[in-house]
Amino acid sequence: MGSAWPAEIRKIAKISKRLLGATVILGFGVAEAQAAEFFGTFSSGPAGQFIDADPRPLFELSSDFSFDDPNGLKWPVPTGTRVDGASIPQTFWSIIGGPFEGAYLKASVIHDYFCETKSRTAHDTHRNFYYGMRANGVPGWKAKAMYWAVATYGPDWTLETKVVNELQCKPTPFGGRTCSSLPKMVTTTVEKQAINLEDPKALAVAVGKFNAIARNLKTSDGETLDLLPTGVVSGSLESIETNATNAREMFATSDYRLDPKLLGVILEPKQIKLDSIDAWPDGQIPSFTDVQAQGLPQTGGLVGGNGIVLSPAEFENFEQRLDLSPTDFTLPSKLE
Repeated sequence: MGSAWPAEIRKIAKISKRLLGATVILGFGVAEAQAAEFFGTFSSGPAGQFIDADPRPLFELSSDFSFDDPNGLKWPVPTGTRVDGASIPQTFWSIIGGPFEGAYLKASVIHDYFCETKSRTAHDTHRNFYYGMRANGVPGWKAKAMYWAVATYGPDWTLETKVVNELQCKPTPFGGRTCSSLPKMVTTTVEKQAINLEDPKALAVAVGKFNAIARNLKTSDGETLDLLPTGVVSGSLESIETNATNAREMFATSDYRLDPKLLGVILEPKQIKLDSIDAWPDGQIPSFTDVQAQGLPQTGGLVGGNGIVLSPAEFENFEQRLDLSPTDFTLPSKLE
C-alpha cells in the first residue's frame, strides 16, 4: 500500500492539470464569445440626399434600408422616407453629435422612422437604437449613454390592443335595414408626455444629469450608470430602462424641484462632447454620500466639472450655469 500512494498522487495531479487546462480553454472561449457578441446587421446604405427644410434639414432615402436586430426581427424603412433626426433630442446634438454624423447615422435613420410611425413600442424602438449603434461599431459605454438619453428624453408611447364593435348596416328589399355588430381587435398608440426641455430649469438638470451618466459609464466601461441616494445603478440595459422610466416620472411630478437630491449626482450643465468628458479621477466612481459631503478633491480643469448633489438653494440658480452656445454641423449633399 505504501508504494501505491505516490502513483495515485501522480494520477490525481495529471487529472487536476487536465481540468485546469480545460478551465483555461473554457475561459478563453467565454471571452471570445463575449468579444464576438452579435448586435444585428444593416442592409447596404442608407442612400439618399439631404433636403433643406424648416426647422431642420431632412434626409430622404433613395432606396430601401433595413436592420435585422439580434433577435431576428427586421426593421425596414422604405424608399422615399424622410427623417430629420428629431428622435434624438436636439438639446443633446452638441454633446453626442448630430444624428446624421459618423457611426450614429444608420441607427438614427431606423430610429427616426419608427419613432414617427410608432408601429412598434417605444421600448423596442429605443433598444433597437442601442443595438444599431453597437452593430455599427459605437463603443458600449457611449451607446449606453445615448440609449439612456433617448429613453429618458426622447418620444415615449405604448401600443394598446382592445376589442371594438363595428356596426355595419345595409338596406333590405322592404325598406328596412339589417345591421350587424362586428367585434374586432384594433391596436392604438398611446403617447406619453415628454420632458419639457424648453424649461430652463429642466434643461439644466437634464444636461447635467446626462453628463454625469456619461462620466459614470465611461469610467466603468459601461458597468455603472447612475449614483442615487438609494445606491449605485448598474449599466445593464434593464437598469437603463428602469432608470429612464423613473427619471421621466420624476420630471413629470416635479418632485426634484422640492428635493433636488433625488436627481442623484449630476455634473455641470455644459455642452461637452462625449469623447471629451473626463472619467472620474483615478478611475474610481465615488459614492453618492461622498459627493454630497464634498468628500472628493475638487479637481481643477476636470472636463465636466466635479460631482454635484444639488441643495434646494443651489437648484434655484442652477439654470444660470447652463451653456447655451450655438452648435455647428456640416451635412453632405447626399449619401451613396
